Amino acid sequence: MRHARRLSANLEQEANVRRWCGQRGLTLRITNEGHHWQIADGGFLAEWWPSSAKLVIGKKWHDGIHCHDYKQALKVIEDFYRKKRH
Repeated sequence: MRHARRLSANLEQEANVRRWCGQRGLTLRITNEGHHWQIADGGFLAEWWPSSAKLVIGKKWHDGIHCHDYKQALKVIEDFYRKKRH
């Protein structure tokens, strides 16, 4: 039940996440009925599964980061993305 709530609460924020991505030149792709979010720019990829709260950056599966909500996920993504660009 908690996983379904987490998924729907984050899906309600899709427009905000798309706006956030657009402001940074990133794209948002949501697949698998909202269970898999991909934020990318071609050379950068962050994947997030809201229902399991797992965030993976650059396919580093063993370095998964626990993020329960989109704000937390976006903060981590922004930190990684900023470091990658500099």
